[in-house]
Amino acid sequence: MQNPVYLNIENVDSLRNRVSTPTFDRDKIKTSIAHIGVSNFHRVHQAYYMHELMQKHDRLDYGICGIDLLDGDRKIYNVLKDQDGLYSLIIKDENGSHQVKIIGSIVEYFFGPENPMAVIERLANPDIEIISLTIAEDGYHLNEITGEFDQEHPSVDEDVKNPFYPKTVFGYLVQAFKLRKLRGLSGCTVLSCDNIKGNGDTMKLSFLNYVSQVEPELLPWLEKNSTFPNSMVDRITPLTIQEDIEALKRDFLIEDQWPVVCESFSNWVIEDNFFHETPQWGKVGVQFVKQIEFYDKMKLQLLNAGHTILGILGTLHGYKTVHEAANDEEFMSFLKAYMDEEVIPVLENVETLSVENYKTKLITRFKNPYIHDSLSRICSESSAKVPAFILPTINSQLLKDKVINRAAFVVAAWCKYYDGVNDQGKVFKISDSISNTLIRRSTLSHQDPIKFLEIESVFGELNTNPVFVEKYIGYLAQIRSHSIKDCIKNFNNNLL
Repeated sequence: MQNPVYLNIENVDSLRNRVSTPTFDRDKIKTSIAHIGVSNFHRVHQAYYMHELMQKHDRLDYGICGIDLLDGDRKIYNVLKDQDGLYSLIIKDENGSHQVKIIGSIVEYFFGPENPMAVIERLANPDIEIISLTIAEDGYHLNEITGEFDQEHPSVDEDVKNPFYPKTVFGYLVQAFKLRKLRGLSGCTVLSCDNIKGNGDTMKLSFLNYVSQVEPELLPWLEKNSTFPNSMVDRITPLTIQEDIEALKRDFLIEDQWPVVCESFSNWVIEDNFFHETPQWGKVGVQFVKQIEFYDKMKLQLLNAGHTILGILGTLHGYKTVHEAANDEEFMSFLKAYMDEEVIPVLENVETLSVENYKTKLITRFKNPYIHDSLSRICSESSAKVPAFILPTINSQLLKDKVINRAAFVVAAWCKYYDGVNDQGKVFKISDSISNTLIRRSTLSHQDPIKFLEIESVFGELNTNPVFVEKYIGYLAQIRSHSIKDCIKNFNNNLL
């Protein structure tokens, strides 16, 4: 029996008969993108698109320099350094077909905690025309209540004291842009790829607020030498599990320490607002548009909200994965009605056909039995997800005196979620940066349901809206006295 081949540049040619491998000369790649936050999502999305551009069109001018800035990223840094930046992308379609591609677009890698000055120098290199980001919402250091940049964040204070050993992405960018200015070089595009509404606008506002505090004399140069386009990125990406690693070894004889899994669907829409010329990414399906808002809302309030709803309701029932919950017709009927009656009416200036097509595909994507996306991942840090994905729908509908029944039910279920026990009597793990507050408020809500809504950093002033509060209180009473499945059945039968 043939032994598995360890994935690295020396062995990759021997895999050609088994899987798709890079056919381009990696030694000739020009690195023009520095990407901060080499997450699973970056590897199935941006790095995948750059690989496809090299593979199909021989465009070797979009190589990626991966950069990680957190101590917790050391493992992925070590893995990719060990594998020469190569990794296996496992694409699992809902029809059961699986495709493996060895991705070769990440050609350099830096680890900030190990050598911050090396990172700063690389970001300052004039070859780098785009600095892209997947740093998650907490990487933007936004105030929980106002949603604006938190000038008082401890990491910001550390950056001020130790500017050449930064803790924030802003600290690295400031030092890099300072070097560019001092050397008479031009700036570049900063491209956020995070699931944040108006991610480019958010990045620009946060960064310029940071600069105004630590390096205000740099502001005029930045205004002329940087752009921050908004973008929408869309591809379902579960956590890599040991079964994926073992299956790759067994079925394809590839030993990869950290492969990534994703669905076949992928979409990337970007505002055409680049400091240098617009990249040639349209050749591999990237859309460049003047305004991103329609695509942004559609994705955040349908896909991300849909995931969150299935996560909360499915966990309370006892399901473990998205596809389990999505293949339960009662759960899916509830979600479809939520989309049709409460989300789509608030998607202003929408193209009806586009939304219907997206919704139809989305339901199929959720049901994919080969994407073992855990509900625990979906529900982690839900104190950031519910305000971003569900509350905008509630607030928009309330302004128009429209239906909020299912959204209010989901918020009530979310309160019940922090009791920490499902309807099978089993305890589940809660993972959230403010879990203590959420659990305490959920406990208090047994006596006074409003206590949960009084978390200002999450709900703002929603607790003062009588229409919402009345529905929330009624649904919470039902959820606490009946199983979540029975409540949803009643909802679907217009009995709740």
